[in-house]
Amino acid sequence: MYKWIALALIVITPMTYAREKIEFMVPSGNYMTYVSEVIKPEFESRYPDTELVVTNDGNLETRMAAGDYPSVYAGVFGYQVARYAKLGRLSYLDQYPGFNLLRQRIDPLFMKENFGRHYYIPWHATTQMMIYNKELFIEAGLNPDQPPATWDEFLSAAEKISQLPTRPNGNTVYGTVFWNDALSWGSWYWNMLSQIYYNFNNGQYQLLNRYGTHPVFDREDAGMVDFLNTMKQAQEHAPLTMEQNFFSRSIGMWLQFGFGWKANLKDAAGGPMQIGEDVAIAPIPVPKAGMTHYSNLDGRALMMFKGSRWEEERSWQLIELLMEPEINLSACKTLEQLPTLHALQNDPFFQQPDVKPFVEQLNNTVINESFASASDVANIILQHYSKVVVKGEMEPEVAVREAGIEARALLKQ
Repeated sequence: MYKWIALALIVITPMTYAREKIEFMVPSGNYMTYVSEVIKPEFESRYPDTELVVTNDGNLETRMAAGDYPSVYAGVFGYQVARYAKLGRLSYLDQYPGFNLLRQRIDPLFMKENFGRHYYIPWHATTQMMIYNKELFIEAGLNPDQPPATWDEFLSAAEKISQLPTRPNGNTVYGTVFWNDALSWGSWYWNMLSQIYYNFNNGQYQLLNRYGTHPVFDREDAGMVDFLNTMKQAQEHAPLTMEQNFFSRSIGMWLQFGFGWKANLKDAAGGPMQIGEDVAIAPIPVPKAGMTHYSNLDGRALMMFKGSRWEEERSWQLIELLMEPEINLSACKTLEQLPTLHALQNDPFFQQPDVKPFVEQLNNTVINESFASASDVANIILQHYSKVVVKGEMEPEVAVREAGIEARALLKQ
């Protein structure tokens, strides 16, 4: 009898086992919240034998130095993919079942190869445009419905706005603003300046040639001298730092407004700013009227680090889940990003007045350079940018020449 009871207990006792884990590394903040609350439960419901561990990317480089890698990483377009692929740490995605079908669903604008293979899937995208304060335009005698289209018009408007009286709270009014604080953060800040630079060469030149072997920014027709000279003039009508930013309502124009930063409008001084009412969006100016307005193409790239066969299989399934239209749309809405999937580009959400200009701008964008060395060359550019634009220690022509020499020496190493 007692043996029977013991046997019965064994039969009806639920079995417990340790689940295998894969790690999804994302930026901190709303990315962590979204993935933890939406993606994690959905993924684990589909694959109950797997636990999805969500981490932030604050210590990625330290972990990599110790040989510790996440399974999937939502990094940025460009140099990160090239760098990690060159180190041999990434799994190329062409080999997985379903890759070709997924690629067909993605706008080719966002798909780039590294070393002849695909090492990332573009989760979503973003770009930057000019945002301007319509109230300050009116106060300065400018037409709020005709933002500056050329650099001459931009500098003229910036000068007029800078002549407005100090605000009641003591803020000085400036025509424009730049994120000079970020010059010390490294090459990331070049992504905040590059879209301005592209509008001095009709989107034809980046920092390096198409093979990443030689710098091209110091060619005369690349426009780097004109870019630095114009930024130097614009800085005369801007605060030194972003301590007084566009959302203080004392800045006329900002050339570095990313689509994902709309949330900052809600916290503007004196109450929320609203696009279409007290502020508006416009393309970044160009040298001559009628030229095409360019911007940069940035976004989150899903990379898979090498692991066991099982881990890579689950990682690919996570990427496929993230790229399902309904789930991808929820990510774009929550994280305030732009779509990379064909099926989403005409969704009503992206046709709204405060969203559509950015979607349309995607047609004239230049994707971040996908060379591991681009980051180091960008640091050289930023050092000279600081000397010319912020400190006034060097002339643009000298800066471009010296930066070119340094870049060539670096690339030869």
